[in-house]
Amino acid sequence: MKTIRLYRNPDCAKCARLARMHHRLDWLNRFEDTTEVPTTGPLSLGEIAVQDLRSGETLKGVECFRLLSKHIPAYWFNLLLLYLPPFRRYVEREVSGCGGASCELPLVAGQNAAQQGAPRDGPSARA
Repeated sequence: MKTIRLYRNPDCAKCARLARMHHRLDWLNRFEDTTEVPTTGPLSLGEIAVQDLRSGETLKGVECFRLLSKHIPAYWFNLLLLYLPPFRRYVEREVSGCGGASCELPLVAGQNAAQQGAPRDGPSARA
């Protein structure tokens, strides 16, 4: 029986990849995901919301990750890690949308943001 529903933005590839992973790790068949708009309103890229299907309550932020971790046994260790402020801040950044650092590509040493996405052409690209 499904007990939680994850809402995700339909245009977010990161969210779709994570939803597939949640399905693989949901051995008890408690999880379902949807791209419908939750009762809390539209979701931005990278943002998720989780609804408890028993109570109807919809959560966002670190609390939605806590609910997800309670229902998927492979994530139970995360419940302990959420007591650590650095991990809690990391989770909050990851589930709150791509407006911040969670969706930025890491810079390669010695490159600025404009160079990172530029195609390589020139003698070094042929070597």
